[in-house]
Amino acid sequence: MFTRIDRYIIKQVSAPLFATLGLAALLLILEKMLRLFDFVMNQGGPANVVFKMLVSMAPLYMGLALPVGLLLGVLLAFRKLSLSSEYDAITSSGVGLPRLMRPLLVMAFLLAIVNTALVGWIQPHSIYTYRTLEFDLRSGALGASIRVGEFIEIGEGVTLLVEESYEQGAELRGIFMERPDGPNGEGRIAVTAERGGFYSTGNNHTVLLRLFNGVIANFSENQSKPRVARFERFDFPINLPTRDNFIERGGDEREKTLPELFTERNTAPTSQERATYNANFHWRLMHSLSFFILPFLAVPMGLTNKRTGRATGIPIGMTLLIVYNELMEGMRTVVENGASPFASIWLLFVGFGALSYFFYRIAAFKAGGEPLALVDSLWAALSGPIKRAGKRLMGVTE
Repeated sequence: MFTRIDRYIIKQVSAPLFATLGLAALLLILEKMLRLFDFVMNQGGPANVVFKMLVSMAPLYMGLALPVGLLLGVLLAFRKLSLSSEYDAITSSGVGLPRLMRPLLVMAFLLAIVNTALVGWIQPHSIYTYRTLEFDLRSGALGASIRVGEFIEIGEGVTLLVEESYEQGAELRGIFMERPDGPNGEGRIAVTAERGGFYSTGNNHTVLLRLFNGVIANFSENQSKPRVARFERFDFPINLPTRDNFIERGGDEREKTLPELFTERNTAPTSQERATYNANFHWRLMHSLSFFILPFLAVPMGLTNKRTGRATGIPIGMTLLIVYNELMEGMRTVVENGASPFASIWLLFVGFGALSYFFYRIAAFKAGGEPLALVDSLWAALSGPIKRAGKRLMGVTE
């Protein structure tokens, strides 16, 4: 199916593509990890929750990194080929640039399938998982480790103080707890215990605080002094905040799969919801189809003059992709406000494709064509005086 040249092109593109994917994903994960550690520690949660939340966000980061990886992979591969004269040797043998696009479009097709699976099915489930973990952490449903030496609120009106905590909150020592009592919460119960811990009840709305070797005091307005009793073991069920919003996936458009968006954009109860689902449906389709445009942009950005070796194509290509992504987000907002997706999202898609093909056509069909020749000339005109002034300044300093 592929010739030796096709396999060579794929090999040259794959190395920077996967390197870019790995680096971009790593940078995004590290940035998120710092914020998650801060959030989890403030909530008194165990450290392993951070890694669960990062895993649930990995598909989102991969969706962000894939277009960048394809663009830089193709761009850097063709820059290397042109600087080493391999591109000249390949084209001199009768294989033109349009023929070299075949393996690139195959790679774009495969990445578009992966991206469609990510944005269409995997990301909605992973976002729901992340939000569920975040909610559980805030509400205490994870049995998170307690911040030692601080009064904290858990459940509904329950105040807890712990002197020592072991095994990420599984074992607590020196416990003080206060909670309301009575049908209207007019009374209070105060408890001290030697040790205890949180246990799951199999109910998402309740956790069990089991205490050992303690004293319980009941303060009520109807009695002159509190009733005090000792216990060897006492179980306190603690009601957690309602979790109804997390029982079912699909609370908003980001949690809905592509088929669900296709259905909801016509059947949602309100016009605002229909517009929101319609915007996200068209945005996800355009995001995947954009992979077929990126090779036509990356190839002319990568081809360079061997004598100068300028790398202006790299920042220009990345800038165009970033601007395109930002405009994509803007067009989605426009459609959510009631505009037609064909006059906004798809118009942007056609414009970006036309610009990319314009650069590609210059490189493929114009003899000696350099799509960035004008940019290089402007840069040389601007940077020349600056370099000369810098050299004179260095000479004066010396």
